[in-house]
Amino acid sequence: MTKEPQRHRVSCEIDGKKHEGNYWVAGKILVVSTSMGGKSTQLGALVPEALAQKLLLKLAKEGKA
Repeated sequence: MTKEPQRHRVSCEIDGKKHEGNYWVAGKILVVSTSMGGKSTQLGALVPEALAQKLLLKLAKEGKA
């Protein structure tokens, strides 16, 4: 039986507006999701939380957070 990845909250602020989402690590892939979209990337040198914030910022700038 495969264990469900643990989800963590992540947030960022752009122009005074707070954006929130969830992130989790599946193998070597970090996934960020919001109610309006999601992004994933391969884990690299950054700690997962910092990478999740970068992805959430991208989603917010695309209007998906």
